[in-house]
Amino acid sequence: MRITALGENICMHLDQVEVYADNVEPAKQKSGADTTIVITSCNRHDLLEKTLKSLMRYNTYEGVREILVVEDGDADPADICARYGARLIRVGERKGQLHAIDIAYSQVKTPYIFHCEDDWEFYKPGFIEKSLMVLKGDEACVCVWLRAWDDTNGHPLSFQSPDKIFGVLSFDYLGTWHGFSWNPGLRRKSDYERVGPFSHVLNHHGDLGEPMVSTLYRDLGYHAVILDETGYVRHIGGDRHVSP
Repeated sequence: MRITALGENICMHLDQVEVYADNVEPAKQKSGADTTIVITSCNRHDLLEKTLKSLMRYNTYEGVREILVVEDGDADPADICARYGARLIRVGERKGQLHAIDIAYSQVKTPYIFHCEDDWEFYKPGFIEKSLMVLKGDEACVCVWLRAWDDTNGHPLSFQSPDKIFGVLSFDYLGTWHGFSWNPGLRRKSDYERVGPFSHVLNHHGDLGEPMVSTLYRDLGYHAVILDETGYVRHIGGDRHVSP
């Protein structure tokens, strides 16, 4: 990993990103939009609405082409999606998270994907802008975490910038986790295409999908970066887990 070069590049630019809080209106689309927001959902529509509401409030990036919600459950969140201007994709039957992700990503026409699940609450703006700075400055970064540093499920950092505006996730946490995650965060579609579709690569191992993909990317030379210490998002669905 080019930690020194990464630090010089990111530290120079992250604190220059201008953001504005209390953005209660959806970001306007631009013809040159480069990012699609993908949210996976499965019958937890009260949490989905909280996720969309906080996302709309705190997303300040105007380069979002659209929000895609892929529903892998048997219920219909069409009203909620319409309320927040999201396009709904219904799988039609319970096929699991990997299939849902593949279906949604097949609809993405932008080079960047902001991946999110249906049980997160955002609390600070500027996360997509800053994440783009990271991905553009470090081609070996597979995704950018947004959680606070004391909220990583114990995953340690192998590097912290002196001003704590970014860090790098360690490899081999618990022998399984190397940084890649489906928690909220920006990633490149091209990196997905390099190993995906996930459901084909991992076959019937949906329950092991995240750590297996993490290992695939580690073996290809990727690592994950986390933004500043206080974070941008918190998990709100820990007691209502949905099996992959």
